Amino acid sequence: MDNNSYKDDKLLIEELKKGSEVAYDYFFRSYHKQLCNYILAISGNSKLAEEIAQQAFIKIWDKRATLSIKNNGLKKYFFKMAYNLFIDYKRKVKKEFKLLEHLKQEAYSDIVAIDFNQFEHKLKLVETEIENLPDQCKKVFVMGKKEGLKYQEISEKLDISIKTVEVHMSKALKRLRTQLSPFFF
Repeated sequence: MDNNSYKDDKLLIEELKKGSEVAYDYFFRSYHKQLCNYILAISGNSKLAEEIAQQAFIKIWDKRATLSIKNNGLKKYFFKMAYNLFIDYKRKVKKEFKLLEHLKQEAYSDIVAIDFNQFEHKLKLVETEIENLPDQCKKVFVMGKKEGLKYQEISEKLDISIKTVEVHMSKALKRLRTQLSPFFF
């Protein structure tokens, strides 16, 4: 049978149903480029277009025995099949994307919860160590670091020299570094 005979969809479908590789080759050569261009137009992705086209050709071959297409509708049927394969692909990707987003959100939530718990724990350790400082040292540290006062202001409020403020601050920082370094570094 010559290739011109396959221009009639009815004959082409009958030959495909019989498993004619010649008919399938004609079908492939007739529609491959058109189908790839069609999928490329709706997807914007040439690799995806090739992949969907390949799946459509495989599917038409696998279903060849049960093809029931009327009135020269082979091209329409085939392109609709490819379109449905594309839609299935998009749904799968969307579903995977939603799953990844969900997992990412869970991971962020876990990180935030862990970080917050660790932060609270470290904050309590710092506060405990500040409370354990000698009284004058603690006053200087709190006024300087928590209240944001300058050494000159602390000196005036506590009626001590700036040098004494510096010594107390140095002692407090050294002690806190020593006591808390295992928890922070």
